[in-house]
Amino acid sequence: MNKKASRKHFSSATRPPAGADIRRTVITRHLTFVVSHYSIKSLMAGKIQALLTRPYCKGRDWYDLVWYRSHRLPLEPNIPMLQNALNQTQVTGTLNVENWRKILKTKLDNLDINLLIEDVQAFLEHPEDARLLTRENLLLELE
Repeated sequence: MNKKASRKHFSSATRPPAGADIRRTVITRHLTFVVSHYSIKSLMAGKIQALLTRPYCKGRDWYDLVWYRSHRLPLEPNIPMLQNALNQTQVTGTLNVENWRKILKTKLDNLDINLLIEDVQAFLEHPEDARLLTRENLLLELE
């Protein structure tokens, strides 16, 4: 496949949701270069979209949610981006600052916590940290 065809396929196959907060950061380690990336709130919105739309249990998603929410000042997702991402995946309903936690709590009610723990252990430097993924701890992060 030539480069032109490859680029065309890539751009038509990806449609980032509107509303993302895209940042540019200069990196000066070993080489100097600029990286374009989503803000942390936009990354969190993408993670929540995955939590709400993935048809199977993925422990890494829930572990990452704990990471976002356990910052000294708990992070909030980029709601416009999250809503646009859900619209793209044809999820009905409206998310907002007040209800996204409640919707995730409902999703959490139907999950097998043991599957979450088993799934995430392979990704952790200290697999025993997976024991922090209890229903109670996850609910605390959604308060």
